[in-house]
Amino acid sequence: MTHAKMIGLLIALALLVVTGCRSLIIAAPATPGQLLPAPQPQPASRPVIGFGLLGDSRSDEYRAADNRGGRYAATTFNWLELLVQNRGLNFGPWATWGEPRRTGYKHNWSRRGATAASMIESGAHLGLAQQVAAGDVSHVFIWIGGHEFATWNNTYANIYNGALSGAERHARTQRIVADLTTAVDTLLKAGPVSIVLVTLIDRGLAPEVAAQFPDTTQQPRVTDAINFVNDGRRAMAAARPAVAVVDGHAFALSLSDRIDQNGNLPVGGQSINLFGYGHEPYFGRLKDDDGHAS
Repeated sequence: MTHAKMIGLLIALALLVVTGCRSLIIAAPATPGQLLPAPQPQPASRPVIGFGLLGDSRSDEYRAADNRGGRYAATTFNWLELLVQNRGLNFGPWATWGEPRRTGYKHNWSRRGATAASMIESGAHLGLAQQVAAGDVSHVFIWIGGHEFATWNNTYANIYNGALSGAERHARTQRIVADLTTAVDTLLKAGPVSIVLVTLIDRGLAPEVAAQFPDTTQQPRVTDAINFVNDGRRAMAAARPAVAVVDGHAFALSLSDRIDQNGNLPVGGQSINLFGYGHEPYFGRLKDDDGHAS
């Protein structure tokens, strides 16, 4: 099982949230054998018609304009493509669409490089809301905001070294939560829909990021900013019965407990290396601009 398939499992669990339960917080187990908490059933679940998505390059189809995977491209898919292929989830037909979409599934409004702000500025949330209003989409997954704390664009470094701090940093993180709230409320007003939000993963968990930003007095600045955004998602969801949260950060922590000193994660009798980068199937991250899940 590749890293993308493991993420697909997380997303499949998330879809259980919106199709049959109110919330699911995946916590890191205290011991390797400890079971993850089971989702609590909701009295009534919404019939599944179609799925929609707002996100960034993690959800923008690998087999579309970005053509990820190098010489393994033909068998390199992201979590959404895997769920369509292996689980038959309906994200709409595949075609080339007008902006802000490119090529991919009709109901997937994810875009490489997207931020919460660009999602609103591009009108992606409005396009998806139209599909909700038309009755084509009953369940929506929103996984965006990671580029606001990325290493490749220096946003992580700017918070870490204090270049972005104080009132300016607070305003930036508040804007992320506000943009997510705008997207959620627009979708809810469009028609009957259930929504899942995923929390951000702190990149400081990755060994290469920890090595690049080793100062333990500065790193908490980034963690605090990420926690603020994640807490904002949870509070927003808690006030809206049709919105649930999946804790992506806790899921990442649960995986970290199972990784050996060489970065290998045993899955289904195979070892997936999460510390290295490569297009080969035994790497958990692609050798591309941001180490996307392979």
